Amino acid sequence: MTLQGTIVKTGLLLTACAVSALLVWKMMTASLFGVTLSPGIALFGGMIGGLVLGLVIAFVPKLAAVLSTPYAALEGAFISGLSLFVAERWLGGAENPAAHGTIFQAVVLTFAIGAGMLIAYGTGIVRGGKVFTAIAATGGIGLMLYVGVLWIGNGLFGAGIPNLYASASPIGIGFSALCLVLASMFLVLDFRMIDEGIKRGAPKHMEWYGAFSLLVTMVWIYIEVLRLLAKLQSRD
Repeated sequence: MTLQGTIVKTGLLLTACAVSALLVWKMMTASLFGVTLSPGIALFGGMIGGLVLGLVIAFVPKLAAVLSTPYAALEGAFISGLSLFVAERWLGGAENPAAHGTIFQAVVLTFAIGAGMLIAYGTGIVRGGKVFTAIAATGGIGLMLYVGVLWIGNGLFGAGIPNLYASASPIGIGFSALCLVLASMFLVLDFRMIDEGIKRGAPKHMEWYGAFSLLVTMVWIYIEVLRLLAKLQSRD
């Protein structure tokens, strides 16, 4: 495992994700070579397919070399479907120039956050030590528990639990900001995992696994940035 190899593979996966997102967006909003695609299929197909491949890669890292690229393509379809959903719900429709501007801002901010966290890690400002890891892990577990309670409580029992993911209230905006901070913290943990893998001479397939982990977190950051921007704009 080398730094250069991991960088190259990360670039390949990000490119595959971006190309897939652009193609799917075109098929959802107009047509591409006469082919149209339902936003629901893109959103849920990409989410479910990506979840399955992601779990396989997580449990069998050696398969990352084979499955990471199709995973990236599925994630591209997912974020494209999600972006269209957000545009229709909060941004005045997919054809609204303001919606396109917000989506573009979300992409730029995502890479800016990624670059900023990389600089912070590389310069030693943030190192992802034990306390940092414990905070990130606790936040991640808490977030998963909230999602589980939300789905089960509201979906099965109609409990009426506040959905802070969808809420544009001050509390909902604060929740999205907190999720963005948490996602950024996990990016530091990805950097540390890659750094440690390189230092201990991890197998070559771990370059793909490291790139896969970075893609997962970058997609998460994009989702949180887009959601936060959409909520802020909906309150203007």
